[in-house]
Amino acid sequence: MKEHKLSHVILIIDDEIEVADTCARVLKREGFDCLVAYDSATALAIFDARRPSLVLSDINLPASDGYEIARVVVRTVPGTPVVLMTALHHPAVIDKVERAGAAAYLRKPFSNAELTSTVKSLLDLGS
Repeated sequence: MKEHKLSHVILIIDDEIEVADTCARVLKREGFDCLVAYDSATALAIFDARRPSLVLSDINLPASDGYEIARVVVRTVPGTPVVLMTALHHPAVIDKVERAGAAAYLRKPFSNAELTSTVKSLLDLGS
């Protein structure tokens, strides 16, 4: 396991439990502390309590969506990178991601390498 000089906490939000847990496993192997939520209400409560270094959220969530998560995160703690994940491959998605204030988005399915390089890049940790 690789250790970072500063402990970076990543909040992962996806209602697909396997996706959220897999992302957490991959990022934990890279030395990150991962918090997982399977719905937006839990995610926002965790965000308020822990103030993670980065938020990784699915776009399609029950009761809310990743765009709203991104807007709340960016409004509450400006500068916190948000990465949105989606299986939707439509140009309008990129526009909505940018308007929500997200720093990046990952198209599902993505590789472990894509996930880790995106996170490290946004946290200025290099690859």
